[in-house]
Amino acid sequence: MKASVALTLALAAALSVAGVASALEQGQDGGRPGRPPPASTAYRAPDGYRDQRALPDAHDPAAREALLQARGEAYRRAPDSQQTEAELAATRALNAEIVAQNDLAAKQEEADRLAHDAALARYQIEVRQTEERAHAEAEAARAAQDQYDRDYAAWMERVKACQSGVRAACAVPNP
Repeated sequence: MKASVALTLALAAALSVAGVASALEQGQDGGRPGRPPPASTAYRAPDGYRDQRALPDAHDPAAREALLQARGEAYRRAPDSQQTEAELAATRALNAEIVAQNDLAAKQEEADRLAHDAALARYQIEVRQTEERAHAEAEAARAAQDQYDRDYAAWMERVKACQSGVRAACAVPNP
């Protein structure tokens, strides 16, 4: 009897170990701590490139309305007859505020445009003056170089004349 009990316990232990191994191979670990979750239950980020659903036709108003409503952006203006006087007054006040903000923005935009035009005009004047100054300085430099070249050529002629024996060419010229 003791042998059969021992055999039964050994068989039960073997089956238990085999069952645990089989469960681990299948990813069923019974939620024991220290084990990673099975790959099938791990979080996976959505991949937008794999979403191959057809997009709605942009020219179909019904499809566009369905898309906007799905995104929570459906807007349908209720006729004035369905609005209360308080809603109409609030709408008028909001519209007046929007018009005032738009007018203010238009005035600011015009002021900014005028300021930009004035700054651009100042810049163009400065560029023109700088170009004129650079042209005048370049012309003066060319004239000075031409005068130097003439003076150098005249001096070289005097040196050659002096070396060739003309005594008058050897005298120091009066400035």
